[in-house]
Order: sequence, then C-alpha cells, then structure tokens
Amino acid sequence: MSLNWNTREHNNPFDPDDAAQAGCCFHYAESQAVDDAALKQDVEACLALSMSQLNANVKNESLFYMVEWQPETAVLRLSVTDGQKANDARDVVCCRFVAVGGQDLSDRMSFWAKDYLSTCTGFMDFSLVALFTDSTRARTQIL
Repeated sequence: MSLNWNTREHNNPFDPDDAAQAGCCFHYAESQAVDDAALKQDVEACLALSMSQLNANVKNESLFYMVEWQPETAVLRLSVTDGQKANDARDVVCCRFVAVGGQDLSDRMSFWAKDYLSTCTGFMDFSLVALFTDSTRARTQIL
C-alpha cells in the first residue's frame, strides 16, 4: 500500500496532547493495511521517511531514535530525541493504522523496526541508540 504523506507544524494530528511537539514538523499518514505483509510494508515506509530526515535531525544533543507504538490509538511515532527523551528533533513521522484497532501489534512493530534498522545503512551512519516503547518514554527497550 502507498501512504499519502501530509505535514503539520507544531501539532501532532493524532495526539493533540503530545508533550514533545513544540517546534516539531509532523509528517503523517493513515494506513489501511490489514494483513501482516501490508502492515510491514507501511511500517517500513514510515521508517524510510524518517531515515531520509536523519541528516537534518541529528544534532550534538541527539542520543536516541524513538520508535513509539501506541496500541490504544494504533499510532506509530518515529523521532530523534535527546538523552532525557524530552526534546525531539524537528521532523517527526507519525502513522495511524486505522484498520487494526484493538489488535496487539507491539511485538510485531518492535520486530519490524529492529529488522529494518539493523540493515539500514543510513541509520548506521549515526551514533543513535534505537529504542522501542508501547507505553511511555520512561519504559523503553533497546532495539
């Protein structure tokens, strides 16, 4: 499936209470994917877009590459952030998977992200630690 990307300044379209949104530009899309192959393809499209922005987003204070899966809203959020996980880089990628509401995809999202990042030469060019969470930024695991 092909995702149609939009942008929005300073306002996460899928989470108006996003604490790390000040100064961010959100690149967002909605996925209609249902089966695993289509879901994986759309997750990889999100990761590819995020990787294309690393050069502009990685700064001296950057430490983590955050892969955040929100099971309640079926939203995937990708960002570069600092050591406190509080200040995200300008470009953030978000995708809502509208057809999978209620499904527990945390393990698959984590696996697909790890699989993609482990072979992505663009990611290897930076000294970032890839983290995954399906709850809060205080509870993350290394990919």
